[in-house]
Amino acid sequence: MASTNIKKDPKTALQEKKLRKARRNKIIKSVLAIFLALLLIGTALFPVFSQTTPAYDTFRGNGTLVVADQNISFTVTSAATTPDANYQDFIDFMMDTVEGSYYKDVNKQTLIEGAYKGIFQSLDPYSTYFNPEEYNNFNTSIEGEFSGIGASITEGKNGYVEVVSPIKGTPAEKAGLLPGDMIVEIDGVDAAGFTTEKAVSMIRGPKGTAVKLGIKRAGMTDILYFTIVRDTIIIKSVNYEILEGNIGYIELTEFSSKTNAEFDAAMAYFVNKNIKKLIVDVRNNPGGLLDTAIHVSDYFIPTGQEIVKIDYKGTSDRTYRAATAKSPVDLVVLVNGGSASASEIFAGSVQQTGNGKVIGELTYGKGTVQSLMPLTNGGAVKLTIAEYKLKGDYVVNGVGIKPDIEVKSPVRITDEVLGTLAPLDVAKGNTTLNVYAAQQRLKLLGYSLDSDGVMSTATKLAISQFQEHQGITKTGFLNTATLTAINKEITSSAAKTFDPQLEAAIKYFK
Repeated sequence: MASTNIKKDPKTALQEKKLRKARRNKIIKSVLAIFLALLLIGTALFPVFSQTTPAYDTFRGNGTLVVADQNISFTVTSAATTPDANYQDFIDFMMDTVEGSYYKDVNKQTLIEGAYKGIFQSLDPYSTYFNPEEYNNFNTSIEGEFSGIGASITEGKNGYVEVVSPIKGTPAEKAGLLPGDMIVEIDGVDAAGFTTEKAVSMIRGPKGTAVKLGIKRAGMTDILYFTIVRDTIIIKSVNYEILEGNIGYIELTEFSSKTNAEFDAAMAYFVNKNIKKLIVDVRNNPGGLLDTAIHVSDYFIPTGQEIVKIDYKGTSDRTYRAATAKSPVDLVVLVNGGSASASEIFAGSVQQTGNGKVIGELTYGKGTVQSLMPLTNGGAVKLTIAEYKLKGDYVVNGVGIKPDIEVKSPVRITDEVLGTLAPLDVAKGNTTLNVYAAQQRLKLLGYSLDSDGVMSTATKLAISQFQEHQGITKTGFLNTATLTAINKEITSSAAKTFDPQLEAAIKYFK
């Protein structure tokens, strides 16, 4: 296609260029004022611990619950107001390129917010910039009541957001979402590359409306689809009861500002009942506030022993130690892959100081500390400011807490899950397809084996264990009685309330 160039009067062209440059510079200055200030926060931070107003870190429903320290203040030096000319030239070049060459008109504010987000997304999964709308959603979440499905999510390692944990009693848990589930579709839209904020904006919605999630689950070939009706999510942080055998049981769903008082009430109840054996359940607890984790840990660690060390950049580390006498109870802590952040401080401090047993599965491995900093534009920055370590400099981040006694989590088997399984024919014995189908089902029932269609040693062992549990003659092979029992067990297990991890904790005390 031919193009026509229209020449302008040089004076007019120069004036237009100056006007365009002035407009761009005005935008750039506003961008740089925050852009460079935020860029310098990491080196200008100095922790100032407040006893009154904790910096909420909760990400209920729109990200991972993370440990936060107390509020911090920071100073941006005068250098931030006189940015290096190279920054301005480079941003000028990028803005000019987009404005002049991109094939569509671009909203300037979108570009500016993209620059903000890009800074923090390049750091780690937990640092982020909230625009005013996202920050408003965030504040709604930390108040403990919002409309959604009730799942904590974070940016995963495979390009999709993933579920850290469903909150107990919420639509997400009732539908069968599990820790580690990758959200690959939201209402039919491919969710590849979504930030937690974008995923949350699509998953949240008015009470009574539905959202359809496509889930990729470890060990499953096909995508699982869940249609979940949104509801009002009200989070209660502490539930407690006395189990058979005079064993106290406390379930912690989060470590929030209200948890301390609720946990104190639970402990006072058990003292009055003369409880000497206690189970604290932090499964699917995605974390919360640092001071709350320390408060709960302090009950079970002798005075003076280290609970956690906060390792800031530079030399301003801070070690928190138990300040009160240890409660006279034997303790078991239940954990799983949805136990993260503050949950790992609690479980890990108990384990590393030798003041209790941890039972369950490897925890999430989130060992960094974030602080929330509101901005004058109505948004906010959540920035990773430190890493925490347990006694003996035990690193949690990317590692997690390995239980003293490993027990697989119970798997809630839904109709959606059953629909993805290979057919199992009780009349065809040990055919390859039957072996594969049986492996899938045994794995869902908590047995340790691979689903590959091969009658391996691990498969024979799992079959033998299943046969023993069912009272069938142990052969290690798939006969009619075994296949029938597997089918019956898999279809009825959704209605069962058997909890092998809790049973292991009770057995430990007995």
